[in-house]
Amino acid sequence: MGRPRKVIAMSTGNISKAQKAARAEGEKVLKVSRDELRAPDWLPDKAALEFERVCRNAAELGMLDNLDLSVLAVYADNYNRYIEASTQLSLHGHVITTDKGYAMPSPWVSILNQSAKNIFSCSAKLGLAVTDRLKLITPVKEEKTVNKFIKFLGDGSNG
Repeated sequence: MGRPRKVIAMSTGNISKAQKAARAEGEKVLKVSRDELRAPDWLPDKAALEFERVCRNAAELGMLDNLDLSVLAVYADNYNRYIEASTQLSLHGHVITTDKGYAMPSPWVSILNQSAKNIFSCSAKLGLAVTDRLKLITPVKEEKTVNKFIKFLGDGSNG
């Protein structure tokens, strides 16, 4: 299967100019519009607000498009679940007592943890964290300077 393919701007291997041009042209075909990027009706209000907030901010960078809809919806839904679990834990605590008197973690702890994992996973896919966006930046290669002493080496025929 191999490694996932990088966009041409992020490629660091030896690729000819013709190959780069062909791949860059192919990547243009993969661009999709943003006209359908709206919060689905099934999202709760807080999740829909987060969905719209992310869309608004990502639009400035041109990051998201229609194909990101499902990942963004899952992100926003888990964001809402995280808030709900956090609220419940604040109200009722992290430990509950069973009918038999045993102390155990609240079920909301598991919901909070799973929601956080899903948020981080979706966030990475969408490039929502600065560290994820930094992976998209193409490093600028410095031009190699000619060694100013190379002229003193000559061509080796100084006999």
